[in-house]
Amino acid sequence: MAHKKHTTVFFILISISLAYGWWVSPTVSSCTTDRTTGTNDPEDADDNTDAETGVAILITRNAEKFPCCGFVNRWRFHAETSGTIEAQVWRLDDGSSYTLVGTNVLNANNPGNNENENIADGNRIRVHKDDLMGLHSTGNFIISYGNNGGTRLKLTGVTSAMTSPYDWSATTDNNFQYAINARTTPSEIPTFSALPDITKFNDEVLVGDIVTTVTATDNDPEDANVLQITFDGGSTYFEYLNSTNEIRVISVPPVGVHNPILTVTDPCDKSSSSTQKITIVNRLPVINNLPSTVSILEDTPDDTLIFTINATDTVTFPVTCDKKGGAGIPFNVSDIPPTDNGVFMDPGVTLNYDNNPSYTINVRCSDDDDNVEGILTINIIPNQAPVINSLPDSVSFLEDDNTNTLLHRINVTDFEGDLVTCSLNPTSTIFDVSLIPPSTVEYGIFLTGGTTLDYDIKDSYSLSAKCEDQRRSDTELFTVNLIRNTPPVINSLPYTESISEDLMTYTLIHTLNVTDVNIADIITCTLNSQNTLFELTKISPALEDYGVFLKGGTVLNYDITPSYSLDIECGDHRRKVADVLTVDLIRNEPPTIINLPMSCEIPENIETESLLYTVSVTDPTNDSVTCTLEAASSIYFLQSGSTQFETEIYVRGNQDFVYDTQKQYTIDLVCEDLRRSDSSYFYVYLLRNMPPSFTNLQAKTTVSAQAVVAGQVIYTITSVDPEKDQVQYTMTSSSATPPFTINQNTGAISLSRSIKTELEIGYELFISVSDGRNTVASRTLSVRIIECQRTKNHQKNYAFSATENSGGTVLQNPYYQFTEEDGDSVKFSIDCGTETGLLDIDSSTGFLSYSIDYDLDVVGTASQLICQVYITDNEYTDTAFLNITILDENDNAPVFQQNEYTFFVTSISSVGTDIGNVEATDKDIGVYGNIIYHLAQEDINSGLFSVSVDGFISSKQSLENIIPGTIFNLTVYAVDSGGNEHTTLVYIVIPDTEIATNNYRDIIYYKTFFSFSPNMAWFVPLMMVLVITACVVLHTIYKGYCTCSKTEKKQKKKYPKYRKRKTAIEM
Repeated sequence: MAHKKHTTVFFILISISLAYGWWVSPTVSSCTTDRTTGTNDPEDADDNTDAETGVAILITRNAEKFPCCGFVNRWRFHAETSGTIEAQVWRLDDGSSYTLVGTNVLNANNPGNNENENIADGNRIRVHKDDLMGLHSTGNFIISYGNNGGTRLKLTGVTSAMTSPYDWSATTDNNFQYAINARTTPSEIPTFSALPDITKFNDEVLVGDIVTTVTATDNDPEDANVLQITFDGGSTYFEYLNSTNEIRVISVPPVGVHNPILTVTDPCDKSSSSTQKITIVNRLPVINNLPSTVSILEDTPDDTLIFTINATDTVTFPVTCDKKGGAGIPFNVSDIPPTDNGVFMDPGVTLNYDNNPSYTINVRCSDDDDNVEGILTINIIPNQAPVINSLPDSVSFLEDDNTNTLLHRINVTDFEGDLVTCSLNPTSTIFDVSLIPPSTVEYGIFLTGGTTLDYDIKDSYSLSAKCEDQRRSDTELFTVNLIRNTPPVINSLPYTESISEDLMTYTLIHTLNVTDVNIADIITCTLNSQNTLFELTKISPALEDYGVFLKGGTVLNYDITPSYSLDIECGDHRRKVADVLTVDLIRNEPPTIINLPMSCEIPENIETESLLYTVSVTDPTNDSVTCTLEAASSIYFLQSGSTQFETEIYVRGNQDFVYDTQKQYTIDLVCEDLRRSDSSYFYVYLLRNMPPSFTNLQAKTTVSAQAVVAGQVIYTITSVDPEKDQVQYTMTSSSATPPFTINQNTGAISLSRSIKTELEIGYELFISVSDGRNTVASRTLSVRIIECQRTKNHQKNYAFSATENSGGTVLQNPYYQFTEEDGDSVKFSIDCGTETGLLDIDSSTGFLSYSIDYDLDVVGTASQLICQVYITDNEYTDTAFLNITILDENDNAPVFQQNEYTFFVTSISSVGTDIGNVEATDKDIGVYGNIIYHLAQEDINSGLFSVSVDGFISSKQSLENIIPGTIFNLTVYAVDSGGNEHTTLVYIVIPDTEIATNNYRDIIYYKTFFSFSPNMAWFVPLMMVLVITACVVLHTIYKGYCTCSKTEKKQKKKYPKYRKRKTAIEM
């Protein structure tokens, strides 16, 4: 084993820098307090000043030399005039040669008084003991002096900067004392920045390595770069380099702590010292593969290498290892030549797992400086017992078996390949474990022949099989389950059969399916109930299976007994089983109305007898079906359709319906066969008769008095009626005897007499129109008569009407009557009093026009204007009077306050309950501002609701059968008296309601197709009809389609606004 070699060399490194001249030349005596050098009170030395130019003064008096080493931080002086002067510090070199140490510039701002010049840090002059003060001015010398008490050297004519060193030999020496002193402050002690402890591993340190870099600080900025650092390493392992401030390794140090000392000194000999702690730590050896665990067989021979130790060290090679303690542990640690170590089993040792299943060895390795330890665990693998791989297991067989039978082959393995034997433990007289012939190594579990087994006494056996080699054994269980001799099984029961209640003949209802595990057993079955109506016997001709039969001549009645329960028992020679056959009667079903409820719309002025709807009915048994009205009606009647399953609903003619009195009718229908019936509803909704409206009024026209003859049509009034009703016109006039008449049917206005001699220049004709139910307010037709003969009697008063309109619209021409005998041009003007400004007048023609947007719907707008019209030829003026009536125009349609409304009403609300209110507004404030409301029905249940003329929606029928969660949507119309309309959408929600507490639960039920009862009302019967009488249904659908199509065509032809409502099937 090699060992570390350490050589220790001690030397003292003394580093003295000769780079700085201050270090050996001056006398160093550090100042300890502030000291003043020079004239104590400069004002006392104010006898004279030097008058020459370029004067330099060196104060050489011993008492005025600097007493110690420090910094000049203030000059105090007395100047005779303002200006600047250099204050200097000189240091004697040799003879008359002096070195200029430093210069400060003094500024004199207060002549005749003492002044201070404070010197900032960094600009101060470092002085040593016996340094001299000096003064120099390249211009006028401003510092005064006293005539005695001092010693000086004086130069003159030094008008430029002084150099260093300087020869002062050519100077005058007089006994003058200058008015200046200097305050010297002590130098600060330099220090080291914190020196951190350095720790390094011995394998990390090499010659030339930098251990750390040293930094020294001083509060005197003038000391920067002039501090001196010395190093006392205390050994030959480290050195300090002044040039880089680094501590370096010059020889590899031994493990341990080293404390070299560093000292820093400034030029005033102020110093401090610090110790740099350097610790060299040994890097421990490493056992790379411990702790660890190894396993060995308990049959492992002695003196065997068990484990190879992998131990390394970064410095020492090789590492030595041994066993620490462990007396009685049969293992040792020894060398594995040439450089390894290993764990060996001791010679003569035999391992025994049962006594010691494992051992723990503490391995210790050393690099001659330190030891490390690791744990090796040695686990002993025991000699394995044989393993029974095929157990536990089980087998089942019939309790009737009694022959010698192999039940199970035992699969056993031994890890070491030892000889294995197997047996039952304990032994049994019924079962045995023995070799399976002809094998000599394979064992099996056998049932011993001649045994008697009884499931009812013992239904299973648990056998313990043991297999062993010469040392150890394995035991597992084998379970034998007996299979009971079972009774027969009725596979087809329980079951339910359905038969018609009309069945009366001997009929096979159900075939029994009975099996037995033992196919040799004989099975017999009996019926133990309902023997008067049913019987159980074998089915011919095979007579193998049993069948349940309905006896002939029986009378079944669903309403008395809808179901029968038959108890049936089957058994073999040992055991029996019983079960139930249920026979349900199929009820003779009533007919079904498949296309109700439904609705239709008819106009309120319908006059002729009309087919409203064809009702379709189905009957599962194809019985004859008759439909009737539940209550007799003078308005509606029923009539048989083209097939026995169709019934037509008619409305009688001339019923004089009035929409405002009753808007909806409900027809209750009942359809029945000979035994049962079905009922439903049909809703009839009246359509309000809407008023007609003009298409070409208000209007104006002209008629020539000379060209038009009596009977000639001068204008034809046109209008439209929403229902295409026959309309009639009536006419009145502003004149008592107008020369016009109107055809009440065509609206043609014609002359009733000749107007060649008429003196009137125009007429206002007021026309109204009616469809028999609604009369529309009159509109104006203005007729101007042209080419009429006039007398010289001029008209002074004019009256006419005009319709409100936008600004700039020209009103009817009043046709002024005037003469201008001189042929001068005339001008018109108008004065309407307080209403002046509402009308403009053309000054040349007299035509009137609106000056604003004239709207009578604006509150305060006048409906009549009384105006004076002036005509002038610039010399004479005449006046006429106008009476103008402004007519309202239906220029605004109603507008709902909301685009849609949502209201909630419970299904338990009473009929007539107010559900909600819709409201529309119309900007027209006259008769055209009156609004009425009506509904447009949009689904089959919308007849449940109505809206009043003032917008209140209420229920018309009971809602108790409406499914919670149903949502109705209605379209509400708002119509003004002029026919303008607007719509809004209304949702009516039937929420889920807790009847007991009358509280609403905010839940919307979304119905599927099959959960929506109106769908099921037609879907279920339809499916039955398709299965039973497909041909009849197809024929019925086809005929119904033809009938509906013809009816719809009749309705469209008779009522142009007829709209077909969607049926439930279409929806």
